[in-house]
Amino acid sequence: MVDISVQQLTGFGLANVLPRRGVMPDAIGAALGMTVGEGPVTSVGETLALWGNAPGQWLAYTGIASTDWADDLAHKLAATAAVVDQSSAYVLFNLTGTDAQRLLQKGLPVDLATLEPGAVVVSTIAHLGVIVQFGAPGDYFLATFRSFTGALRHWIDASIAAL
Repeated sequence: MVDISVQQLTGFGLANVLPRRGVMPDAIGAALGMTVGEGPVTSVGETLALWGNAPGQWLAYTGIASTDWADDLAHKLAATAAVVDQSSAYVLFNLTGTDAQRLLQKGLPVDLATLEPGAVVVSTIAHLGVIVQFGAPGDYFLATFRSFTGALRHWIDASIAAL
């Protein structure tokens, strides 16, 4: 029996955080009251996580987003970064279970066994752009553009059936 659960999340918030010229991660962290790491890692605050998805850039994630959460984030970061709400542009899946890594390894050209919890990978699965956030062993978030939802879900379901 395959141990994997796939949940398409709702009510979350995602926003690009693009620092102003010369602004370092510590300034972003000071504005948010958290430590912000550099590179493809997850930085965790009280109600917000920053997923390093490009050099010096992050995708802000909150599990429960109010309608003005991105505006609030932009206000906090006004002196340090631009914030662009991407919540309606992405679909977010949460894959959990002991077989989640084995499933993702079928399509993701990255050795997931070498990653530490908190790692972020920007890559492709079945030619579809994905951002994969490794929360803990057996716990992954997959963000993809909304227009890719059906194709990615088809790949997930077909790959689970083949495990």
